[in-house]
Amino acid sequence: MKNFLKKIFISSNNLENISQSIIEISKKTPVNKIFKAINNYSTDSEIRYVGGCIRKILKNENVDDIDLATNLEPKEICEALKKYKINYHESGIEHGTITALIEKHKFEITSLREDILTDGRHAKVKFSNDWKKDALRRDFTINSIYSDKDGNLFDPFNGIEDLKNGEINFIGDPE
Repeated sequence: MKNFLKKIFISSNNLENISQSIIEISKKTPVNKIFKAINNYSTDSEIRYVGGCIRKILKNENVDDIDLATNLEPKEICEALKKYKINYHESGIEHGTITALIEKHKFEITSLREDILTDGRHAKVKFSNDWKKDALRRDFTINSIYSDKDGNLFDPFNGIEDLKNGEINFIGDPE
């Protein structure tokens, strides 16, 4: 168990290179096309990395899966991707998820949302423009860390600190 925990926690030494690592991911994958499509959709549109890919970057691990969150609704995501000739499929549109396909890469893009009704695993959602409300519906603090493509972090529940301290904390009441 101790070895497992060591694998998922971050050392404070890795925190100095976060921005550069995020910028490198942006350079090594075609994700910049998605950032451009979403950020140019309107003056208010925004997209960020979220969840496991940020956690892996913080821990200096191989990023093999890139999830993104945006303040656009699913229909708007599709319009933005179509305008930039990015292939996609509506993988979970009722929950706000669109999967973009560029070259051999898949990118899950999910609209910001909040739970209206949930039975634990499945939820009825309402789309939102509020990053913190979206973070509130995530499971652990270490999965509620967002970053723009330049490495600027948004960490509303101190997930980075929890990674440094080797802690896994729920967001809200785990029941």
